[in-house]
Amino acid sequence: MNQRFSGSKDIFWIPDFKERYAERPFNHALFLCCGNDWLERQFIDDGIVLKATAFDYSTNLLKQAKQAKGSRPIRYLQADVNKIDFIDNQFDLIVNSAALHHVQYINRLMRLLLKTIKPNGVFVNFDYIGPRRNQYGFRQWKQIKTVNNHLPRLIRNERLQYPDLPTMLDTDPTEAIHSDLIISTLQRYFKLIERNDVNGGLAYMLLTHNNKIKRLKLSVRKKWVTTILKLDQQLTTKGVVPPLFSYFIAQPTKASLKQTKLNKYYQKIEDNRELQATKYLGCYTLYEYLIVKTHHMLHQMYQSLQILKQRIKNIE
Repeated sequence: MNQRFSGSKDIFWIPDFKERYAERPFNHALFLCCGNDWLERQFIDDGIVLKATAFDYSTNLLKQAKQAKGSRPIRYLQADVNKIDFIDNQFDLIVNSAALHHVQYINRLMRLLLKTIKPNGVFVNFDYIGPRRNQYGFRQWKQIKTVNNHLPRLIRNERLQYPDLPTMLDTDPTEAIHSDLIISTLQRYFKLIERNDVNGGLAYMLLTHNNKIKRLKLSVRKKWVTTILKLDQQLTTKGVVPPLFSYFIAQPTKASLKQTKLNKYYQKIEDNRELQATKYLGCYTLYEYLIVKTHHMLHQMYQSLQILKQRIKNIE
């Protein structure tokens, strides 16, 4: 990841960002969906920003963040990312660390961020940009399964399973809700000046939640992880699998705010999209709806069958 971030496997994106974009510290930074995160604290400790505003929906995580901030000049807000608002030209730096792929009204948020960032501000991001709700395409999933099946048992991911859409909607409905729209929506309101994809279209599914890796000797683990990452890079370059993660930097295009009719058009599309989703079990395509609807019907049939079995048992 460091190699893809900064060009050096020994340099993480934060010191790289400081060296290239923060020769002089930013005055006021906004951190999206901060949780109890360390990021805003590190940006202040490293002299990248002088003061910070951070927000999150969870009051428990914000309580932890406030306890950890010490005397640092950080203001924490409890807010819904889909409804939050800020005054114009308030921040000269905005930081997103894996928050955008949880945003439902992503067009609204991007336009808000454009309004609240100063004309010479910087928007730095690291996020998941892969398929919505991790619903990988057939070609990609076939490659993942094929490679996994050819791996030796000592590294093969025995827990490999296609992400179940109904389960995702029931347990975490915002996970990767519009991850596939992040880059395109951002480019309506910001100029993308740097994009460093971290790939992962193959490696993420093979290495994540694979407990076998931890049990391997370091030399063996390094060998197989390196092999998988090289193959991941090759397949991404050929376009066989899409990149799942990216580190990207953008600058505001304030002129976009004057495109009133176009902005209303994009927002209307988003509002209609979300309204339709509420009618179709949170799904955004007919294919997704059929999967979820079928799952619910089978679940109801199973429950009815269990009730019937119990009644027969009671009669007997």
